[in-house]
Amino acid sequence: MENIVVYTDGSCLGNPGSGGWAAIIIQNGNEFVLKGGQVSTTNNRMEMKAIIETVKWLSENVKDVPVDVYSDSSLIINSINEGWKRKVNLDLWEEFDKAMNSLKDVKIKWNWVKGHANNDLNNRVDKLAVNESKKLPQSGTINVQKLVDGYYCKNCDKKVNGVLSWMSDSKMIRVDCEKCGKYIMFAEKTPENIKKAKENVLLTKKQLEKVVEIKENRGEIVGENELKKLKKLTKEEANDFIISNQTLF
Repeated sequence: MENIVVYTDGSCLGNPGSGGWAAIIIQNGNEFVLKGGQVSTTNNRMEMKAIIETVKWLSENVKDVPVDVYSDSSLIINSINEGWKRKVNLDLWEEFDKAMNSLKDVKIKWNWVKGHANNDLNNRVDKLAVNESKKLPQSGTINVQKLVDGYYCKNCDKKVNGVLSWMSDSKMIRVDCEKCGKYIMFAEKTPENIKKAKENVLLTKKQLEKVVEIKENRGEIVGENELKKLKKLTKEEANDFIISNQTLF
């Protein structure tokens, strides 16, 4: 009997925001799709949820068959394979461990796959997860930390003015703390907020992929922390970076 191949992915419209997860399971030429979503969650939690639901499905439907699971979350794959310390989402890690303990004679090989590349199954499962995110209402993250004349930053534990940015792909308004730079919430789309946000337009998904590609071609490792920094680039900054680096080749 041939190996079972599984591709998983998670998505979140905002971080936190409404999220979705999905898994494509291929067994003996047959394809099974698992998917779902949650309001007010994070991308990492949805990545983990996809893996947890996959393990649960395997425990109920598979025995004595090797399984290859692919995920584009290096954080999760390395946490499993390399024993990286679990610092967040401990409730989901507990659920993961419980699901793994229920497996019977199923050997899983955990594989990292580059996201948004030329892998058909990875791209398909990404679209499924994104579609699950879009099914859910986006109001769950609005005004959670909005004050009368500013925003409350949990990291700084104080009131801040907030920096509004326009996200071209999702057409959402992101609010970050001007003091620590941490994400606060997504702002309501009032005419005033839209005007302020469009003064600081963030890079698009395609630009982010190009910037990451250039850095990786230069031998740089783009980890989770570096990716967070890159996502805060403006559209103009990203474009300048891409153009300046293209002239070097």
